[in-house]
Amino acid sequence: MKASLSNFALFISLLAPAPVVAVPVVVTDIPVTHSLVATVMGAAGEPVLLMRSGASPHDYALRPSDATILGQADVVIWTSASLTPWLPKAMSTLAPDLPSVELLASPGTLHLALRQSSDFAEQTHQHDEAEQGIDPHAWLDPVNAQRWLQTIADTLTALDPQHGVTYQDNARRGITALADLGTRLAGRLQEVQGKPYIVFHDSYRYLEERFELPAMATISLGDGTLPGIRQINTLRKLLAEHPGACVFAEPQFSERLVDTVTRGLDARRGVLDPLGSTLEPGSALYIQLMEKLTLTMHACLSAVP
Repeated sequence: MKASLSNFALFISLLAPAPVVAVPVVVTDIPVTHSLVATVMGAAGEPVLLMRSGASPHDYALRPSDATILGQADVVIWTSASLTPWLPKAMSTLAPDLPSVELLASPGTLHLALRQSSDFAEQTHQHDEAEQGIDPHAWLDPVNAQRWLQTIADTLTALDPQHGVTYQDNARRGITALADLGTRLAGRLQEVQGKPYIVFHDSYRYLEERFELPAMATISLGDGTLPGIRQINTLRKLLAEHPGACVFAEPQFSERLVDTVTRGLDARRGVLDPLGSTLEPGSALYIQLMEKLTLTMHACLSAVP
């Protein structure tokens, strides 16, 4: 009888559902980082995005709910202090022992220096001697994004080994998808190489270098510094010398400066969103962002004489 009861108890235990292993609470800074982390986590869990849609990462103001999120996090995966200077300050104050991973510091990440002049031809003439600091917009090179996927997978595997196989498999699939993306984008942008354009914000250098599509100039420097009268006059002179050139605005910023720079000149206009702030957050955002960026650039530049 005891044996029967023992066997029955064993049978019932086998029918009981396995205990659910909680995945870590992963907090991210910007939509791009959130997308890459979501790609790696897959069905295992959903990362938390701090930055509100449409906000600028350079001067974002944390809400009380954001502070609560940081206090509940197991790890923060973010881009760089030079992109979101408010985040390391918040972490040190609200969660000083919270583990974090700065993706720009990941092994193998290609680093490019911030440009210090709004006229990039002038910058080249100076042989980059005035450059200081690393440009944080490194995700605009898909090769960097591939390396970040692996860094994210390794981080989450160490933190949550029960789901390690899932994280690594998802990262491998994501890396393959981004390699294919890079091939598509290279073919698209090759058709418009050499066409003149100006960007609103100097955040595209990684894309320019990867796909050999250099911009002429920027309205705002990479750290968000706005132009003075001298810089605006320089930009207008460049546009006058290149009739039909493209000038790209960004959705986070007013187009009034673009209006000032282009007023009375023959210039085409478009809008680029390097953060994906107008896209739905999620694993698909990064590829959608890169596709949309390059399609917009191609559409404008292909019409340039």
